[in-house]
This record gives sequence, C-alpha cells and structure tokens, in this order.
Amino acid sequence: MESVIECESLPTNVTPEFDRQRLIYEETEDLAQRIVELEKLLSLAPRHKGAERMKGDYRKKLATLKAQLDKKRDLDRARRSSGSAEEGVVRKEGAGQICLIGITNCGKSTLINAVTNAEFDVGNYPFTTPIPTPAMLILEDINIQLVELPGVFNGSHEAGIGRQALAVARNSDCIALVVDLSQDIEPQMSIILKELDAARIRLNKEKSAIRIERVGLGGHMIYGIQNYQGDIEEVKEYLIARKITNIIVRFQKPSTFDQLVDAMDSSVAYVRAMIIATKGDSEGSETRFKELEEKYSHRFDIVPISAENDENLDGMSWSFYEHLDILRVYTKIPGKKSEVKPIVLPEGSIVEDAARKVHKELFVERFRAAVILRANDKIKRRTVGLNYPLQDGDILQLAHR
Repeated sequence: MESVIECESLPTNVTPEFDRQRLIYEETEDLAQRIVELEKLLSLAPRHKGAERMKGDYRKKLATLKAQLDKKRDLDRARRSSGSAEEGVVRKEGAGQICLIGITNCGKSTLINAVTNAEFDVGNYPFTTPIPTPAMLILEDINIQLVELPGVFNGSHEAGIGRQALAVARNSDCIALVVDLSQDIEPQMSIILKELDAARIRLNKEKSAIRIERVGLGGHMIYGIQNYQGDIEEVKEYLIARKITNIIVRFQKPSTFDQLVDAMDSSVAYVRAMIIATKGDSEGSETRFKELEEKYSHRFDIVPISAENDENLDGMSWSFYEHLDILRVYTKIPGKKSEVKPIVLPEGSIVEDAARKVHKELFVERFRAAVILRANDKIKRRTVGLNYPLQDGDILQLAHR
C-alpha cells in the first residue's frame, strides 16, 4: 500500500470523526473500497477556508483512484471477452425486441405463456429457462418479440450464462425488469440493477448529457462547466490520470462524474426500461406494490399484473408498445383501402422515412406530394411534403413525378 502524505497539509481543527475516517481510508488497500472511504472522508471534511487546500488534494487523489479503477475494469472486461464473441445473441424480429429480466422463478415464463402462443416450461426450481428464449406477442397488427432471459443472480455478469443473457439485454430495444410481488422487493431490485450496471447497461438515462470529442491538439477543452454537478478539478485530474491530453468535453445537460466516465466508454449501452410487477394475486402483493412504487416510480413506469388471474395483461402489452418508441403508418393507393399491415417506424419519423421504406427511387427521388389521412384530427386530409412529421395511425398516400 502506498504511503500517505496528504496528512501533512491537514488543518489542526478537524473533527474526531474525520480523523477516524482518515485512518480507515489510509489503511484500506482494495481500490474500489478505497474510493468509497475517501468519498466518506471528503463528506466529513471541515467547511472553513483553511481546509480548502486539503480538500483539493483529496479530490485530486479521488479522481486518480477512479481513473485507476476504470482502467482496471477495462482490462478485466478485455480479458473476459478475449478469444470469442459473446454467445446467446437473439436475432431481432417483429416491430421491436423486449427482454424480460428478473431473479429465478419470478414469473417470466408464466407471463410470456399468457400473452403469446409459447409454451415455456414453468417450474419452482432454479433456472427453468437456461438460455435466452424468444416468443412473439401479437398486438393488433404488429408483432413484438419478447425474450425471456435466465434468472439473474449476484455475479451474473461474470458467469457464462449471465454474460450471454446480459449481452442480449444490452442490444434489446427495451428491458422489462420483472419483480415478483410474492417476495421482498428490495433484494430483487438490488440484484437486477447491480448486475445490469456491472454489465455497463444504463437504464432510462440520456446518452446526450455529455458529448466527447477526441482531437489532435488543444489540450483539455471543457465547456458547459455550469452543468457539471461536482468540482471541475476532478474532471481535469481524471483526464490527466487516464493520460488523455487532447479532448473536448461538453456538459450539455446536468451531469455527474459517473456520467462522464460512461460517456468516455464506448461499451456502455443506454436502454429504455420498465418494471412488470408479477403475481399481483399473491398474499401481501398490494403492500409490496406500494413499496415498489414509492422507491422506483420516479425512475421507471411500473405495470402490475396477475398472469394467473389474467389481470392487466392487455395493459402490459400496450405498455410494451409505448416503450418501444415506434409508430405505425398505413400506406394507401388512391381509390383503394389502406394496407392492413403497417410500416413500423421510430417515433419522430417524417414522411421521407416512410417513403424510403416503400420505394426510395419512386417516392423520395421522384417525390411529388403526399396526402395524410387522420380520422381523429380536425383536418382529416392534408397534403404535405417529405419533412412533415408522422403520427401513430397515419394513413399515407404517396405520389411521384
């Protein structure tokens, strides 16, 4: 363990709690725990002006330790993944792919059997589903692919079966956290969130909060400092510790140090997520559901169901659809009925996106006009251009030159 010299600049009027925590920090050898103890130490530091130099030294040390831990984790991930690509990838089909993840026997198989034609094994023994397994949910005129992942457990991200499952989850369009209301809530959520986080999967977080650009010259150029929720010096020290000499960092929205680390890591996946609360018919389920709402409704949409009693399965299916951020557009030839099968597009799409799917040469390069029919709009029929935004359920007629 390295010798500690920071104490030379300690102010004389530190509290006994600070002094005790300083000794704990200095005697801790594990890198990750050392960071935790140093963060505790900084929270106990005196707030007067005479302590500023000491706190500055500790903040620099904290940034350096975090950079060392980040580098160590990069090396560990590289070692684990060397030699072969991740197995267990499930090819996407339908309008979108939703992965169901939860502890073993939380009701994933029963849920899927209830809303699809699948007949997954249901048992009260661990790991009834040993590999990621897909099934198709038919919702009106589209198909949504549901993928049941093997039960998650402490250390899943380091085990073969867990790595395969989490590799599927990170590439999915949405992750549904399945929580069993017949069991305690917190242990389940703790395991699920910890394993997803360890696999570098970030749920319902914005990728655009921080923008990183590697450049050839210019040193450390940091913009939007007012959006950084912390001491900007730790950002500079982190970049120095990672031996990054030329970079542009833009804090575009309120951001934390952890978000900066994620923004600099290309392996981090940002995925939409929701919670499905199963076994709503079990004893004590109402109380546990209220606890789930109190603790997690600020972060996730939560849908309660009972597959056993066929309760709210339709609501769950439409919630899946809403979390895919897609819309349906029905093409129509003048004088004929609109197509039964829709074109499925990402939310925010415009007429040009639909035209490209129909026939790029005819309806984009030779585009003349488009007519949108909306039954529930004040204006039932409107002529529009390629840049006009689409809505779910639009009927679209395309004309070319």
